[in-house]
Amino acid sequence: MARKKSIVLFGEGKADAVFLNYLRSLYADQIQARVLIDAGQGGGPKQVATRLIKKHLDLGAYARSLLLIDEDLPTDEIPNAWLRKHKITLVTSGPRCLEGILLTLLDDPPPKKDRHLSNAWKKRFCRNHLGTDRDTEILDRFKKKCPELFPQELIEAQKKEIPSLREIVDFLIT
Repeated sequence: MARKKSIVLFGEGKADAVFLNYLRSLYADQIQARVLIDAGQGGGPKQVATRLIKKHLDLGAYARSLLLIDEDLPTDEIPNAWLRKHKITLVTSGPRCLEGILLTLLDDPPPKKDRHLSNAWKKRFCRNHLGTDRDTEILDRFKKKCPELFPQELIEAQKKEIPSLREIVDFLIT
């Protein structure tokens, strides 16, 4: 029996990892690889990419990887040579950030005055859909509420409309 290839999905922060883990659970029966999900500790796109490479890819144990970065900061500081050398698929969370994807899925966009402020998107998602904006509660509530807020039928219906979501799902199942 052939060994499964291993892939890495690496998010910018812990909330990204929670959502990536949730997507992995939804599509587990279609995934043909071993999947490691991890996250950076914030910072700019280059710092997050560096952390992915040093922590997981320099060892060469993974066939390919996906790097999920908020689109509120430019990703052009990540050298294309890094992406090619380490077989990194760069996906930007949009609109603006992970919470932009989540709010779009929930058809709950922030007011126009806040559309360029990632923090406003994050606050809106946490308050309106998790019932808290306390840092100590957010991740736990997010993990628990993902199945309720984002059933697979919703993900399937909306991935056509949200390019970053489609890219993540396609990466997982191909």
